[in-house]
Amino acid sequence: MAGLDNGINYIFNDDETTVTYKLPFNPLKDRQLYEMSIKNDWGIQFSHTIEEQIGGQLKAGFILTDLYEDTNGVGRLHEFNVPTFYATRAIKKNGQGDR
Repeated sequence: MAGLDNGINYIFNDDETTVTYKLPFNPLKDRQLYEMSIKNDWGIQFSHTIEEQIGGQLKAGFILTDLYEDTNGVGRLHEFNVPTFYATRAIKKNGQGDR
């Protein structure tokens, strides 16, 4: 299983009412975003596209056998049932089991 965030969590402010940041969310390419990340103790986080995440699994030789989605569990995005997280189940093409 692999879990990933679809990037939507990165574009909103803390109360999920205002689109604040653009994607991709990359503090190493945006000095102001870097400084905010350090100031707010967010750590250095990055958004990735579904193409990067799932495409990377496929290019690495995995076969997707299932896909799950979920919300944040709280907040406005959750209230509107917006999925923000995904999990994939995959197996290696050479039959080495679940990954």
